[in-house]
Amino acid sequence: GISALFHGCNRGKRSLAIDLKTQDGIEAVKALAEDADILMHNYRPNVMERLGLSSDILRAINPRLIYVAVTGFGTTGPRAGEPAYDHVIQGMAGFTDLQAPEDNKFNYIRTVLCDKVTAYTVCQASTAALVARASTNVGQHIDISMLHACLAFMWPDGMMQYTLQDKDVLPMSPMSDYYQTLNLHDGAIALAALQDPHWKVVLELVGYPELLQDPAFASVGSRLRNMARVNGVLKTPRTNIGVAKALDILRAADIPCARCERRDSLMENLQIQAIGALETYVTDTLGKQTLPTPPIQFAGAATSQAEPSPMLGEHSRAILLELEWSETRINSLVEQKILQSI
Repeated sequence: GISALFHGCNRGKRSLAIDLKTQDGIEAVKALAEDADILMHNYRPNVMERLGLSSDILRAINPRLIYVAVTGFGTTGPRAGEPAYDHVIQGMAGFTDLQAPEDNKFNYIRTVLCDKVTAYTVCQASTAALVARASTNVGQHIDISMLHACLAFMWPDGMMQYTLQDKDVLPMSPMSDYYQTLNLHDGAIALAALQDPHWKVVLELVGYPELLQDPAFASVGSRLRNMARVNGVLKTPRTNIGVAKALDILRAADIPCARCERRDSLMENLQIQAIGALETYVTDTLGKQTLPTPPIQFAGAATSQAEPSPMLGEHSRAILLELEWSETRINSLVEQKILQSI
């Protein structure tokens, strides 16, 4: 079967399922590479070389090919050959420390963040290589590790207190310390009270007007140096005001804010509906489903609804026929269980 996660990640793709440990599987990949723009794999280092599908071999077949090799830890170093998954990289790249609560115990970011960051990095690198190829008419080999991609993603804010190395640098709390929701009796609010006038409104809203005279709350710099106290005010408001009224007050003061939504309420959010961020449709294999629409809107072009995700091997036969393999050969591969086709 197909899970919701698989479908969300693989809409619009075609599926060829063939055993790469066979000569037929190797020949199929080489044939596909002849006129492909990009080949991307996430095997451990040297696996594709052992299979006879290295960058050198495939780019000799098609010099315009962009060959992207994704690894967990990179191609060198003591852990280069080890397996890696999202939560493993979260730990090694420092994300679990970034999420550590006040008891300083490690915690995960509860989404496959490292997988997604790496995917966006692959997309960015591949697009850049396509632009370069338009000028050179030559492809290239690209190595991307999950570890490196996630370190680069996390660093600007997650490591801001470690970036400047000189001794005379003013110590500053990490950006993660600034993230504290305003917790009210009927929900919570995400807010960004960054300017001094904002805090006059916030302190009165949460029932701490006396702190308007406290030097710790007087300026951006003083608040940054006293984030534990600032967050304590947001965690323990002395008010019975609910989320709706608090949002009215904050928005009237032009303070960026939003209700903290439960995930099961996202489909009813009026702003999400207004930008057409979600769509609901019915497919034969998966029934009724709701998924995001493409977040990129090109001027003058309507975004199209992607085809449902494929079943494993759903397009095996069609793809090999496009490569001019005979029905007899394809049927033989299916019988030998070298090829999966439905």
